[in-house]
Amino acid sequence: MKKLRGALVGFGAVAQNAHAPALARCPDLDVAAVADADPERLRLAERSFPQARPYPSLETLLEVETTLDFVDLATPPWLHGQQTLAALERGLHVLCEKPLTLDAAEYRRIADTARRRDRAVFTVHNWACAPIWGKALQLCADGTLGEVRHAELHAVRTKPSAAAGPGDWRTDPGLAGGGILVDHGWHNLYLLRRALFPGGDVPGLVEASAFFHRPSPTAAESEATVFYRFPAATALLHLTWRGAARSNWAVCHGDRAVLELRDDHLLLREGAGPEKRFDFPERLSAGSAHPEWFAALLPDFIAEIRDGSRRGRNLSEAGFVLDLIRRAYDGGRKSRLPEAVHP
Repeated sequence: MKKLRGALVGFGAVAQNAHAPALARCPDLDVAAVADADPERLRLAERSFPQARPYPSLETLLEVETTLDFVDLATPPWLHGQQTLAALERGLHVLCEKPLTLDAAEYRRIADTARRRDRAVFTVHNWACAPIWGKALQLCADGTLGEVRHAELHAVRTKPSAAAGPGDWRTDPGLAGGGILVDHGWHNLYLLRRALFPGGDVPGLVEASAFFHRPSPTAAESEATVFYRFPAATALLHLTWRGAARSNWAVCHGDRAVLELRDDHLLLREGAGPEKRFDFPERLSAGSAHPEWFAALLPDFIAEIRDGSRRGRNLSEAGFVLDLIRRAYDGGRKSRLPEAVHP
C-alpha cells in the first residue's frame, strides 16, 4: 500500500525525542516536509529527515506543499487549535499533540470542519499505549473487574517538566491554558474514560468538584484534586508538581475485583482469591518522551485515515477530556457532555 506523505510541524523536545524516531521507523508514513520557527530547531529537524523540505512556518508549508496527506503538529499548545483548522481546510488529516484545544467553541469548529472535509483529527493519547496501562485497560474492558464503579489516578511530579526553568510555558496559564490539570490531566482523563467506560458508552451527565493550589493568584495551578461523579461511577484525580518524588498510582474498583497500578506493576484482587501481580520493566513515571508509546498509536491514526468508518473516535475522546477539564475549572457545575462527533 502506498505510503502516506506528511509534514512534522514543530521540533521541540517531544518532536525530537518521540515523534521523529517513531515517524522515521514507521513503514506506512513518509515525512516529506518539516517546519519550525526557530532556525536552529529547523536544522535539527532536517538532520532527522534529510529528504524533507524545510519551512519556517506551517503557513508557508501549506502554501507550497500541495500533495501531502497529513500533518503532525508538535507545536506549543496555544497553536494547536488554529493550526488544526488550517490543515483541515487544506484537506489534510491531522495528528496533534495534546491538548487539541481548550476552547469548546474551537473544538466544535474542528469537529465540524473534520466532518465537512472528511478528514481524521487524532490527538496524541499515547499514555494508553504504555504497556502497563494497556494491560490495565484490557482488564477493565474484558470484564475481569466487572462494572468499574470508582477509579482514582494520581500523578506526582517534583516540577512541571524535566527541563523546567524560568519562563517555562507550562507554568504560564496565558500560554498553556492552565497548569497541571492541562499538562497531566489531559492524559489522565482519557485513561479514566477508557477505564470507566471501556465500551465507549459515556453517560451524558457529570458533576465536578475541584481544588487547586496556585503559587500566586494569577499563576497556573501546581496541584489539582478533582472529584467527578457520573450516574453510575465516581472518579478522583490528584495531580501535583509539588511532590517529593516522581510517581504514578491508580486504582480501579469493580464489583468483581480491584486493580491497583503502582508505577511499574499491577495488583489484581478478585474476591477472596490470591492476589495476582503483573510486573513491567519500566516505571510509568520514568522519563517523558516515550517514543515507543508514540509509535504504538500510529497504526490507529493510519487506520482513521484509511478507514472512514473509524474517524471521530479519537476526536470524540478529546471532546470528553476537554469538557471535564472545563467543568473542573468552571467550579464543578453539572453539564451535559458533548455529543460524539461521529456515530
